[in-house]
Amino acid sequence: MRHSRVTGVVLTALAACAFAAPAHAKRTVFVDEHGRPIHGQLAKWARAAKVPLPGGRVQIRRAPCPSGLPVEGCVYTGRPRMVFLSPGLRQTRYVLLHELGHVFDLVVLNARERRHFKRILGIRRSGWFRGGLPPAEWFAEGYAACATRLRLQRASKPTVYGYAPTRRQHARVCRLIVAAAKPGGHRPKPPKNPPPVIEVQPPPPQETQPSEGCTLFDQLLSGCTPPPAPSSPLPV
Repeated sequence: MRHSRVTGVVLTALAACAFAAPAHAKRTVFVDEHGRPIHGQLAKWARAAKVPLPGGRVQIRRAPCPSGLPVEGCVYTGRPRMVFLSPGLRQTRYVLLHELGHVFDLVVLNARERRHFKRILGIRRSGWFRGGLPPAEWFAEGYAACATRLRLQRASKPTVYGYAPTRRQHARVCRLIVAAAKPGGHRPKPPKNPPPVIEVQPPPPQETQPSEGCTLFDQLLSGCTPPPAPSSPLPV
C-alpha cells in the first residue's frame, strides 16, 4: 500500500513537471505542407540559429500568405507553428528567422518576458500588437538578429521595421530569448488579443525613424499621439 502511494505521488509529480515544462523543450522538426521532413537550405538556416528554436513541429510552406496581404511571410495565430514564405524571396534567410521569431513569441514567451523585452528597448506603447509598428514586429526582428549573431561588433543599421538596437540592447535581447527557452522556466503564455495573422507590411522609411513630429517609430517608443489629419474643406 505504501509502495503504491509513493508511486502515485511520484507519477503525479512527474506529470506536473511534464505539464509545466515549456513546449519549446522539445526538439524542433521542420516539415513541409505534406508533413514531410525538410532537409534543405531552409532547415540548415534554421538549425544554424544562435538562439533556441521554438521546439516541436514547425511547418514551412513556400506559398504566399493566404490572407492576401502583400507581405513576404506570415504566421497565423490559430496555427502558430505554420509559417508561410512567399516564393522568390530576396532575403529568404532573414524572412525565415523573422517568422520563426513570431512562432517563438506565440509558443514560448509569457507576458513577463514580453514586458522585459519592451523595457530593454524602451518601448512605452501598451499592448503587443497595437499600431502600425507593433512591439511584436520588433521582437521578431530581435529574434532574427540574435539568431544571426549573439554579439554586435558595432551599432546595427535600422531594419525595414526601424529596429536598430545598441550593442548592449542586442546582447540583453539575446539573453532574454535564451533564458525564455530554458527547460523548467516560466510557463509560456500566448499574447492577449492576437490578430488572425501576424505580419505588418514594413512602414515607409520616414516612419521608422525619430522625427520632430510623431512617426510610427516615435509612437512605439514614446507613446505619442499623432496629430489628427487635416479635415477636408467643406464645399462652398
